[in-house]
Amino acid sequence: MTILKSQISIERKREKNYFHDNAKTIIGLFMLVLLATQDIQLGHATPKKPHSDLADVVYVVSNDPVKSGNAILGYRRDQSGNLVPLPGSPFLTGGKGYATKEKEFGLPHFGPFDLDQNIIVNNEQTRLFATNGGSDTIAVFDIQPDGGLIAVKGSPFPSGGKNPVSLALAGNKLYVVNKNEDPLRDMTQTKPNYTGFRVSNDGRLTPIPNSTIELTPASRSPTQALLVRDKFIFDGDFGRFPLASRVAMWGEEIKRDTPSMIRSFKINHNGTLTQHAPIPAPSGAFEGGLDVDDDGESDPLMFGLQAHPKEPLIYVSMVSSARLAVFKYDNDGKLSFVRLVPNKGQLICWIKINKEGTRAYTTNNGDNTVSVYDLADPTNPIEIQTLKLKGDGHPYQMDLDSSEEFLHIVKHRTFPETPIGKGSELNVLKIKLDGTLEEVASSPEVLPVRDDLLARPQGVVAL
Repeated sequence: MTILKSQISIERKREKNYFHDNAKTIIGLFMLVLLATQDIQLGHATPKKPHSDLADVVYVVSNDPVKSGNAILGYRRDQSGNLVPLPGSPFLTGGKGYATKEKEFGLPHFGPFDLDQNIIVNNEQTRLFATNGGSDTIAVFDIQPDGGLIAVKGSPFPSGGKNPVSLALAGNKLYVVNKNEDPLRDMTQTKPNYTGFRVSNDGRLTPIPNSTIELTPASRSPTQALLVRDKFIFDGDFGRFPLASRVAMWGEEIKRDTPSMIRSFKINHNGTLTQHAPIPAPSGAFEGGLDVDDDGESDPLMFGLQAHPKEPLIYVSMVSSARLAVFKYDNDGKLSFVRLVPNKGQLICWIKINKEGTRAYTTNNGDNTVSVYDLADPTNPIEIQTLKLKGDGHPYQMDLDSSEEFLHIVKHRTFPETPIGKGSELNVLKIKLDGTLEEVASSPEVLPVRDDLLARPQGVVAL
């Protein structure tokens, strides 16, 4: 009996030690997890989002039309808005830019040669895409932790048409607008198109079968692949705009061509596109507007589209009449007109909207201004500021940084009032608490591009 009790006592001690040791192990593991969690919260662990130090990096396309001369200009911006070139900048794209010199005046010209979204980055900010409009290719780069760019293997890739000008990325699908509107090349044997590519994990582009939609006639001039909710693409397509170089390229029929149209496409599951019937500008949109060919009628030019981030609304610039149009889109991407609102600048073009959908910004090419709209009622934008930009040149594309503290605007020489060799600049504006703008003291930054009327910097991305 004594032996049995002794054995029971020994077994109980073993059980007690077993549970005690396991409890220590469990507590130890819990403490490790807790410490690791605290370490992450304190910022000692590697952040989950890669390249978080890129929040102050800005890229601009030089758009140099000399052979292999196109490049991405990289900058780092400090909290005062000052810009410093990134090490290794400029980063060559391996192609040519897009020469938009109007032969009659010896100047680049606003209008059918314009574009939007010729440079984009993916959501993870790990890859950058840019067009080589003069050599019909797309450059693809991997973004390095310091903001530097390294071309992916095989870059640049054929764009699937002539004169690529705009890009949109929907997951692993890249859509390209091939404009077919280069005054230095014969474009009469080809047609503008929209086409899609698959983007592999290593950045290579592969055409999506049956994704190309051509436009007729060849003189149409698409400008933008505005991606909305990864489901639709919208574009403002220039039509009748009889510049001398366009008449020389397309003939007198360009004067009788159909007016500017808004095109819309639905992205199908297999990556192909379904096109809806294009729609013209609303009645009265160009009343009293610009008349380039002196035929007594204003030239109908629609350009610069942006989507509201929360409401099913698209905003479109009525360029030649200084008006902003509001459209609604349905579940299939079909558009219906809502209203027109005025703009105090001249030649309203590009649009940018903040993440909350409370402010819209427009660049007004004709008078070197930028406008701010209040979107408290998204269907009825109200202009609350029109700011004259510093420096020479005229404003084109723009982008907000991810924190929405700064707005960056690319400019270049467009009108004779800008001295030859000047105007290629990047303006930096601070966004105040009420969403209005104030240009920083060091702005504008003069861009290192050719000063012989060839280069025309286009496109900006701010991280």
